[in-house]
Amino acid sequence: MGRPKSPASAGTRQRLAEAALELFHTRGYNGTSIQDIVSAAGAPKGTFYNHFASKEALALDSVTRYASAVPLEMLDEKQGGSPLERITAHLRCLVALSDTLGDRGCLLGNFATEIPPHSGAVRDAVDAGFARWVDALAGVIEQARDAGELHGDEPAGVLAGFIVNSYEGAVARAKAAGNRQPVEEFLAVTTARILT
Repeated sequence: MGRPKSPASAGTRQRLAEAALELFHTRGYNGTSIQDIVSAAGAPKGTFYNHFASKEALALDSVTRYASAVPLEMLDEKQGGSPLERITAHLRCLVALSDTLGDRGCLLGNFATEIPPHSGAVRDAVDAGFARWVDALAGVIEQARDAGELHGDEPAGVLAGFIVNSYEGAVARAKAAGNRQPVEEFLAVTTARILT
């Protein structure tokens, strides 16, 4: 059994994780070095390997942190409102969050285009983050259909996947265009035409 980490050691791990998430999101995986991360965290380079086995391991941590911050709790029945109201509130929240993403885009989307050839583990983690989101959305789509709020016969998972894919594409376009028009269009078309 290993010895317990000291509070200072735990604080270093946290600083490394936070710095990595910010740098990966801003510069990408390939544009971020371990030296960049330790410098941003204010930690000696040698301490990096006391906390993470590799840059890939830190990228996995970043993907997990980022994916867990997607506001899926808004889809939960405990939030109140009808299923369709919860879906719409979730999508509006995502569009509002896109303002905070700015030209960084979505970390999951960025990693999805940058990482796959280099790391199967990170690719799988990104895919799992998307799958968690699609599954949560599909569950509420089923509830909305049961309540008579949504119609259509495509599987709920297919519709949920389409919505997530469309959002990710809109965020990528907004990043390229330098404005939020693509995400506004995503919201308008999705709520008026897709969720009917």
